[in-house]
Amino acid sequence: MHPAACAAAGFVAVFLMPSFSTFRFRQLAWAVLFVLACVGVWRLWHPAEPRVDTQVIAPEVPVVMRTEGGLLEVAVVRALERFTRADTRDFWGFPLGTTVSHIQAPAFYRYQIPLAKEWALVIRGQTAIIHAPALQPSLPVAFDTTAMQKFSQSGWARFDKEENLQALERSMTSELEKRARSAAYLQLAAGPARQTVGEFVTKWLIKEKGWGAGPDYRVVVLFPGETESRGTPPDRQD
Repeated sequence: MHPAACAAAGFVAVFLMPSFSTFRFRQLAWAVLFVLACVGVWRLWHPAEPRVDTQVIAPEVPVVMRTEGGLLEVAVVRALERFTRADTRDFWGFPLGTTVSHIQAPAFYRYQIPLAKEWALVIRGQTAIIHAPALQPSLPVAFDTTAMQKFSQSGWARFDKEENLQALERSMTSELEKRARSAAYLQLAAGPARQTVGEFVTKWLIKEKGWGAGPDYRVVVLFPGETESRGTPPDRQD
């Protein structure tokens, strides 16, 4: 029985009772209790329907970005590098001293990524996700010879400071390459590289796919070994 029908029946019964004028308040109270009982019984037999929330998730749309290939320079790291070479010798156990040479010069580490002819990315709503290849240093590493500073001093019984300095200069190229491939320098280059790749992809999406220019549209760039939570979208530049 529906609660409304129960309530109507209860109030009709109250008003038809002959003692309504004398005991109306008591009868009214009994009528209210009767209605509440009807509502409770109806709820037991007609439980509330479960609420279902529907969430629409933007589908992932794969997109192939075509490029001319080649290499894209994505970051330049400038560092003031210092190199030292110390050579200690003796003659039949008698020390001849240590020859020490130092070189200091600004170096420019340039990083690039190869551009495939077809570069796959995924569009999820207003977010584009692209997996970029690993950063590659441009070799040999360039350094500014005009700002280079040199110092060399022979051991007390040595006369080879120039030879030691030349040997240090010859080792600079391989040492700079080693530093360019190190995790510390790759991490320094990752931030600017991520922004450069993001800007490159954004311009292509705006031109070829009508990508939105608002702040809600973003490009997430992921390098090998990174997950989506680590990828940071670049600042938009129109």
